Amino acid sequence: MRLMVLDQFSDFGGAQLCLRDVLLEARRRGWEAEVMAPGNGPLLEFVRDCGFAARTLPIARYATSRNAVLHGLRFGIGIIRCARAVRQALRDRPADLIYVNGPRVLPLVTDAGAPVLFHAHSVLTSRVARSIAVCCLRRARASALACSEFAARPVRAAFAANRVRVIYNGVADCFRPRTPRPGPVRVGLIGRIAPEKGHLDFLQAARLLAGRPDLRLSIIGAALFSDRGYERAVRSVGSRLGVEFCEWTAEIAEALGGLDVLAVPSGAQEASTRVVAEAFSAGVCVVAYPSGGLPELIRDGRTGLLTTKRGPVELAQAIQTLADDALMRARLTVNARAEWEARFTVERFQREVCDRIEAEAGAPVLSPNASRSGREAPAPARDATRA
Repeated sequence: MRLMVLDQFSDFGGAQLCLRDVLLEARRRGWEAEVMAPGNGPLLEFVRDCGFAARTLPIARYATSRNAVLHGLRFGIGIIRCARAVRQALRDRPADLIYVNGPRVLPLVTDAGAPVLFHAHSVLTSRVARSIAVCCLRRARASALACSEFAARPVRAAFAANRVRVIYNGVADCFRPRTPRPGPVRVGLIGRIAPEKGHLDFLQAARLLAGRPDLRLSIIGAALFSDRGYERAVRSVGSRLGVEFCEWTAEIAEALGGLDVLAVPSGAQEASTRVVAEAFSAGVCVVAYPSGGLPELIRDGRTGLLTTKRGPVELAQAIQTLADDALMRARLTVNARAEWEARFTVERFQREVCDRIEAEAGAPVLSPNASRSGREAPAPARDATRA
């Protein structure tokens, strides 16, 4: 089996961490792979460490600004150059399947001449972007995976239902033994600092909770490939409220180990997020907005709390509920840990995605107990970023 993998970023966001896990399983199964992505970030370094081929896509980073037309023109020219590079790579070494790990690179595979499997990790909010993606998927006669039913809906609108499958993200075990400690209840938001992740709502909730000395609030993350101006605004407001800001740590388990409650105030278009499953495995309570695909991950009142609606008042009230009830926090974390074991392990995710790849490529699907060739997989890359 030989894969051609296309990604729209070479930095590690949530989608790229999922791709990392897929590549580890591909190597375990003895497959060959070539990964093409813009830049030369840690994703491509990881690919080379796995023994796979890595190439840089000559595509400009798109940004919305006063020069949006110029950026769009540069992006369009880059797409033409990238399509040529992909066709040349496929001529050099034909692939059994092309795995597309982001919508921005879909135009590269419309006439690739190999089966295409698109993995939807997000929902396109722009009508134009959705139309382009659907057109590309139809021209490529692609099949699709989605990280939630919410993310699958726009794709299903363009295809027969049997060509789109939902596979929820899986994560490694983030549990670390804890010893009871006195002091404030620690509440944090972990992830890329971007408007859709709800940092300003979190800070408004912090303002409402300012009179509670038994709470300590923190934000862990950075803008990454998002708007730096928004990050500056978040840091400015947060510093005035006494919210602690922490940079990325080497391991997500380390960041979660410093929290009692994880807040996930994502916007309406949140398809899914790995950090919920990571918190489940780590024994950290989750409070979240009922946004997008989040209710598919969190069973309200059993594995976490969902607010009645999106808003800082509701978020503050839910945080207060958890802060005031240690027994509830204990019950939720036990249930969430069991939920992770049943639904969100990385092994389950790897098996389901790679079995689907084999099926789409027309290769025989090996049973989970069958032996597979390949060198021992390297240790997972450092979780330096989240999405």
